[in-house]
Amino acid sequence: MTIPRARRPRRAWWILLALGALVLLSAAAIAFSPGFRLAPPAAFGEDLTVELTEGDHAIYVTPSDQWSEIECSGTFPGGGVLQLRPDMTQQGLVLPEAWDSQGSFSVGVAGPGTITCNGPVTDGRFTVGPVVTFFTVVGAVLLAIPGLLLVIAGVTVRVVQSRHP
Repeated sequence: MTIPRARRPRRAWWILLALGALVLLSAAAIAFSPGFRLAPPAAFGEDLTVELTEGDHAIYVTPSDQWSEIECSGTFPGGGVLQLRPDMTQQGLVLPEAWDSQGSFSVGVAGPGTITCNGPVTDGRFTVGPVVTFFTVVGAVLLAIPGLLLVIAGVTVRVVQSRHP
């Protein structure tokens, strides 16, 4: 049984491609958007004053050739003191430039905080931003896989439709 030409779904490949592109863009946003939410960087030895929201934050450094010798200190709203937690699941950021994770900290009250980092790295800089864990990266990859499959399915449907008039 053949379906008449007028009733065949001729635009199914567009829908598959659009859905795949949307899912891939969502995965990219999860993976790369934290890099665009960083505070303006400061050089090692300088104070960085940043407006902190309640919750977890991370300190990122670049370059971090000797990351174990980089030390950070700071004060937070309500008189809190920086207690940096090294976290093996925390990941660095790749956009808009490469930043390596130095550790994370939590703030109980929103407000301005002052942080400084020092280390033996020449031209070293540091910044504060959102925490990106290994599981965030895995989640982005797991979301990208169906997106890629939808794009491949859309291209396949288009090729098959073009070969069968």
